[in-house]
Amino acid sequence: MHSLIQLSIVVLLLPLLSFVILIFFNRRLPRRGDFIGVGILGTAFGISAYIFWSVIVQTYDPAFRIAWDFTWIDLGNVPGVGPLQIKMGIVIDNLTAIMLAMVTLISLLVHLYSTGYMAGDKNYGRYFAFLGIFTFSMLGIVLSDNLFAIYIFWELVGLSSYLLIGFFFEKDSAADAQKKAFLANRVGDIGMWLGILILYSQFHTFSFEQIYANLAAGKFALSNAWLTAAGILLFMGCVGKSAQFPLHIWLPDAMEGPTPVSALIHAATMVAAGVYFVARIFVMLTPDALHVIAFIGACTAFMAATIAITQNDIKRVLAYSTVSQLGYMVLGLGVGAYSASLFHLVTHAFFKACLFLGSGAIIHAMHHEQDMRWMGGLRKHMPWTFATFTLATLALAGLPLTSGFLSKDAILAGAIGFAKVEGGGIFYLIPVLGFFSAMLTAFYMGRQIWLVFFGESRTHLKPADNHHADHHAHDNHAVHGDDHHADHGVHEVSWNMRAPLVILAALSVFAVYSPDPLDGAKGWFMKMIPTPATVVGEANPQKGALLAATPAPHLAGIVSPSEVVASHPAAEPVAEEHGVASAAAGHGEEKGGHVYSDPRQAEIVHAGHAAHYTAIYISSIMVVLGIGMAFVVYVFRIIDPEKTAQAIRPLYLFSLNKWYWDEIYEATFIKGSIVLSKILSWFDTNVVDGIVNGVALLVRKFAFANNSFDKYVVDGMVNFTAFTVNTTGAVLRKLQTGKVQTYVAMLILAIFGYFVFYFTRLIY
Repeated sequence: MHSLIQLSIVVLLLPLLSFVILIFFNRRLPRRGDFIGVGILGTAFGISAYIFWSVIVQTYDPAFRIAWDFTWIDLGNVPGVGPLQIKMGIVIDNLTAIMLAMVTLISLLVHLYSTGYMAGDKNYGRYFAFLGIFTFSMLGIVLSDNLFAIYIFWELVGLSSYLLIGFFFEKDSAADAQKKAFLANRVGDIGMWLGILILYSQFHTFSFEQIYANLAAGKFALSNAWLTAAGILLFMGCVGKSAQFPLHIWLPDAMEGPTPVSALIHAATMVAAGVYFVARIFVMLTPDALHVIAFIGACTAFMAATIAITQNDIKRVLAYSTVSQLGYMVLGLGVGAYSASLFHLVTHAFFKACLFLGSGAIIHAMHHEQDMRWMGGLRKHMPWTFATFTLATLALAGLPLTSGFLSKDAILAGAIGFAKVEGGGIFYLIPVLGFFSAMLTAFYMGRQIWLVFFGESRTHLKPADNHHADHHAHDNHAVHGDDHHADHGVHEVSWNMRAPLVILAALSVFAVYSPDPLDGAKGWFMKMIPTPATVVGEANPQKGALLAATPAPHLAGIVSPSEVVASHPAAEPVAEEHGVASAAAGHGEEKGGHVYSDPRQAEIVHAGHAAHYTAIYISSIMVVLGIGMAFVVYVFRIIDPEKTAQAIRPLYLFSLNKWYWDEIYEATFIKGSIVLSKILSWFDTNVVDGIVNGVALLVRKFAFANNSFDKYVVDGMVNFTAFTVNTTGAVLRKLQTGKVQTYVAMLILAIFGYFVFYFTRLIY
């Protein structure tokens, strides 16, 4: 077994160890064992950092890959199925190494931050235990080399999120939120499982590489439509986990969990899992499936951004921002901007974790006030939080010199290239929605910065009962003046909450990823995550071929899944290190009869690169417009937000009420389910039970008739016979006295009677 594989197994098991120790023994440990959780995650991050260094820095090979697997379940030769084995395994490539470092680092920082934020909570130890199982679940998804293993950890992530979202289970809102998240994800997971079964029915394997090889060999016996359906069904898992339309409704309500949990969910674990999964199955997605993915991502990005502009809860704004940014990532995968999408996954993880932890610091300092309308003037009281929160905001808005600028603009450039290659028309809607979402992002984040950190404190304006406050007009309270905060108890958070903010803010600077502040393609990430091969569907699936997208000129090559599988002894349940040969990227070049260039995908990639500076110009204009609008409304007060809200009240309420999706689902799926249940109940009571009860009545009547016949006829005959025999016996007993004299007298009497009878007949 390769040493990196061994180390990755240790990384995977360490958070599980933290969970086991803390869930059973936290009450017996000092500080409820928080130091164990922090220490174990620190160790896991240290090992992950070493794996990252070994793979990304020392090897510096975009085609690096090692794998190991073993037979987990062997059912032998199953009738009608054939040999049935389920393998478990680990794969380490560049993406795995990056994700391991990202997940463990953010989890470590959340652990450290939580020692301050959650101090004093009665379930303090249980909280750290749940963080451990959450991290373990996500690491399992990152390391798994097959669909079945990912699905197991996928469901563990769902369980972990259920436990953490509803951590304050005494609150009805938290209990409702955890159920909403769990049920919404089950819908997506059912689709994902159906997609897995379609592929397994064809190839009898869950292994990614073996599925890729079978697709390359044209062994998918069903039509191309079925392959598209399988891809879309698999994507449903991402729709649930990464909160894409129409299953986006659960993520904002997940804010009911502790704020550090929100940072973990929105940055490194649950929502990242969906995008990561689509990246892993990208090879098998047909163009039609990618079109669906691209449009869903674009619509989600735009819709969530329009909702975020009117939200007042500081965490809810960030939640809808997460939904919008996840839409960008999904959009990127759909248009073929594979590397850019994963780049945005990583950059977003750091600056969004910083924003959520920063919001937690603000909420903590404001004595758990979350409504931005009652904040203001915090920048002088919380300078560290202000600086880090602002830097992360700039990254989220996509301003130059930040990581968000590099990754988001790369996605938008890919969207432009995609629309051009596809012939324009409706496909231009994808980049248009992306650019408008960028403008809205800059606006609502500018609004948030101003309402929270600038102006005067508005704490004194808060109604006595904030739950009954008017939710439709208070932005105008962001007035000018000196920063004299009404609550002098507000102060900067402690070092254990401040240090994670500084680290995450530092990771939001462009220099971490690329020496060129305008081009992420010149950085290490884009060079280490090349565009993989993709399956291009044909009318005849037997002629299908594994077609490789021509990567950008700076990429060394692409991975040939068929070559990987050829070197992989699938039947051996022992450790095996697998090398990967790079495939040529030139047009029309064939390597080993397996890998071909795909002119369409190559054209998309090249068109995206050609649109790089176009995307920068348009995106910069949109971001400036968004920030300018925020200044006009909240800084210079040229436009009064309250009057504007009243003037366009239907649109304002449409945004404030989240496009009424909750109400729509309430009126359709929920009430529809209730109505359907009532109809089924009536049908069951009056039809099914009616038939059953009618049959029961007939049976009872028949039984009564049968009982009467038995009682009065059968038993009557039997009883009459018995009566006759009994009566006859009683009479005969009188005659059978046992005395000879009686018998002689009866004999004489009989003889006398006979003679009388005889002579009487003679006479007459």
